[in-house]
Amino acid sequence: MTNTISRKLVLFFLIGLPLVSLLGLGCKGGDPAAKEAAKPLSLTWWRVEGDKNDLAKVVADYKSIHPNITVNIELIRAEELESRLLNTLASGEGPDIVSLPNYSLGGWLDKLTPLPPSLTLPFVEMTGLFKKEPTWVLKKNATITPQKVQETFVETVARDAIFDNKIYALPVSLDSLLLFYNRDLLNAAQVSTPPANWTAFKEASQTMTLLDKTGFFIQHGAALGEADNLPYAIDILSALMLQNGTPMTSSDGRSATFAQTIKVSGQEFAPGLDALRFYTDFANPSKETYTWSREQSNAWQLFAAGKVGFVFGYWRDLNNLRTLAPKVNLGVANFPQIETANKPVYFANYYLETVPKQSAHQNEAWDLVQFVTTRAEVINKYLSVSKKPTALRVLVNKQQEDFDLDKPARQLLTAKSWYHGYKPEVMKNSFLNMIRQAASGLELGQAIGFAAGQVGQTLRR
Repeated sequence: MTNTISRKLVLFFLIGLPLVSLLGLGCKGGDPAAKEAAKPLSLTWWRVEGDKNDLAKVVADYKSIHPNITVNIELIRAEELESRLLNTLASGEGPDIVSLPNYSLGGWLDKLTPLPPSLTLPFVEMTGLFKKEPTWVLKKNATITPQKVQETFVETVARDAIFDNKIYALPVSLDSLLLFYNRDLLNAAQVSTPPANWTAFKEASQTMTLLDKTGFFIQHGAALGEADNLPYAIDILSALMLQNGTPMTSSDGRSATFAQTIKVSGQEFAPGLDALRFYTDFANPSKETYTWSREQSNAWQLFAAGKVGFVFGYWRDLNNLRTLAPKVNLGVANFPQIETANKPVYFANYYLETVPKQSAHQNEAWDLVQFVTTRAEVINKYLSVSKKPTALRVLVNKQQEDFDLDKPARQLLTAKSWYHGYKPEVMKNSFLNMIRQAASGLELGQAIGFAAGQVGQTLRR
């Protein structure tokens, strides 16, 4: 009995020896270049949203393949990201990987390095004729191609992340604009289901809107039509423009075209102007859709107080909105569509993971980004913990069957965005001013034309 136990201990020791050698004593032998490349290093990854522990399992999986690499994740506030990144890059430092908004990636290209056609990294292999020992070997592996990105990720990713047929970033998840609603207000107004199209939305909003005898709001059907007292005014208006076929920029991306007219069946239309009119009518006292005004306080605060039927936001906002409005019977619905449209269009707003030129470990950084984003079995560990909508096509159907994620998941395949230029703040201010001017009575053609001129300047350096 004792001999049997001894033999088992010896066998366990011999089997466990390579692992001990790998983790504690280091690999012996192998290619000197591989051993040099396998020296310990740290990657710094700046992320903007979520909890840095959400990626713990994914990072652990990567480290099991590359035990010489340590990954340090740092959360950066969205409003501080641009200035902090510019400052650190100017000082010759900065992260190895950074999350950037999909709509602004093009403005950073001169500071980023695209994914190379192949990556050469050290791996551990068990080698030896008589005695197997862990050794470092260099392996050159092809990376994902632009065509494969189109096949692997939902549609908008290729448009947002590929420039000049080069991949500059990849996403870990993808968010799109949703409709949040107060179930109790809908029930009281005899609205049985949240509106799927804008015609039903207008009717439901009108039914829930209540004014006193002096014309002051008692209750708002929707928070819509203004620029400064509701979140995501720019995104909502952009979504309306994309839904009605507005060409946001020229084919070369150097001109803003959302103010231009287009021809459909021989007739001229101004879809961008029509979208602006539709949006601002909700804050126009002379319109039957009137439900909001610039005098109101923040839309989400009024929603939390139970005085607004509809507000808009992203999946990432849901927990914060629930915390802000614990007494509201809150529902989530898909973003409304044009009733006669052939296919739905949703608005994408998400982050892409990319590698700055100044990273001293570009190969390793891109290898980590590709490892995390392109493998369904890997990224699913992150999505399961974070409860984020996926960016991978192969996981969309699974999330559509998920009770919690079905609404954002149903928007993934037809979500789209548009490039905001080298200085996104210029674009944002231009859109907000356009809404303010339109709401103040300026002729819509003048308001949208002026905004297009300003946005066009930031599309070109």
